[in-house]
Amino acid sequence: MKKIIYKALSVLTVSILLYACEYREVYDAGSEYPNDKVYIAGVYETLIYKVDQIIESPNEPFRYKIDAENNKLLIPIGIYRGSVWSKGNVVVELGVDNDTIPGLIESEELVDEDGSIPEILPEGKYQLDTQVNIAKGEDLGMSNLAIDIPFLLSNLDKRYALGVKILSSNVDINESKSLIVLDIKAGLIEAQPDFTFEVDEKDPLKIHISNTSVFCLNYEWDFGDGSEIVTEQDPKEHVFPGVGIYNVKLTSKGTRGNLVTVTKVIHIWEDITDEYIKNSGAPFVKAGLVSGRVDCLKDWSCTENVKSTYNSSKKIYVGGYQGDNGGVMDFYANKATGGALTNAKIYQSVDLPAGTFNAGFIPFRFDGKSDGYLVVTKGSELPDIENMMTDPDVLAYLHWDETTPLTKQGVEFNLASAGTVTIGFVVSNEEGARVKIKSVSLEK
Repeated sequence: MKKIIYKALSVLTVSILLYACEYREVYDAGSEYPNDKVYIAGVYETLIYKVDQIIESPNEPFRYKIDAENNKLLIPIGIYRGSVWSKGNVVVELGVDNDTIPGLIESEELVDEDGSIPEILPEGKYQLDTQVNIAKGEDLGMSNLAIDIPFLLSNLDKRYALGVKILSSNVDINESKSLIVLDIKAGLIEAQPDFTFEVDEKDPLKIHISNTSVFCLNYEWDFGDGSEIVTEQDPKEHVFPGVGIYNVKLTSKGTRGNLVTVTKVIHIWEDITDEYIKNSGAPFVKAGLVSGRVDCLKDWSCTENVKSTYNSSKKIYVGGYQGDNGGVMDFYANKATGGALTNAKIYQSVDLPAGTFNAGFIPFRFDGKSDGYLVVTKGSELPDIENMMTDPDVLAYLHWDETTPLTKQGVEFNLASAGTVTIGFVVSNEEGARVKIKSVSLEK
């Protein structure tokens, strides 16, 4: 008769990342008890252990330790023994073995999503506890990989790899679990607070916030408008009390306990679109028919290449206007009538007082490859794309293409004195490409 005995090892250690799975020995009842076998915790489905995030737990603020006295980041590595009785003391000798790293890079197991690969952690920038002792009656021994914090701080955008291997022991070694490769993101040593924001389309005093921070343990939001400090990780939105310029600060604590602050200037504008821009969109209104064609957009000027697009179903030329969303501004490189668009322009001239302004637009859709500019110039003419950066009359421009998000885009400009300015778009499309714009805005 055969008898099966299981020894389950499950040890909870809150400060360790290299967790052990259940380990079982199965053997005949008539045989002798199996010998102890030592192995590195965490080596199961892959050799690679990613040191790339901070996770809080009730007892520890993050997974790794900071040795402030010696200015080191400590990464714990657990060594387990699989045995029935855990008798006797076990001594394990560890060492560095980077031989497998080139193969893991070649197989792309160490290649990040952005295509980056880690460098070998340089000698002299770390210390490894090479001897691990597992006491009688215990199943776990610990080693620390200590990495120089100044080195990590000077290389925050890099990844480093290091192979750690069980070299020898006074008991048997589980060779299949004797090596682990640590893939370390240097940036985790420093809090990196950051956020993006968008102004609400309907309420110009409201912003929508996206917290894009990494390696942060807490958050303090100061919106610079006298409101209370917010400690939520994702406040989602904030409403400012009025038009103005606000210095919004996000402060976070990192693994070393230091505070890092990022500040962004948010300009809350007064919307003056209706006062100065005619037919600003959402929806746009088309102009009437002129000699068998739609004459661009009402109140806007269009170059001839914009107006040369042919609508085969209606058998008329349409230019600058398309009926989506009730009416959008349209740049269409129709291959049936001329192919690619080059320096196609739709624009409007307005008289403005002195001051600081923000011209903006909301894209509706991009099809194919486009190269476009939102431009503000003195006078009543827009430059061609090749002259955008050198034309002395250009007050401001914003470059965009088919990868631009379908959210409000804008460019700030200043007028020292009242005068006529022209606000509009200059677009070059590949054949078959199309740009549709939902609306145009002007703020002060």
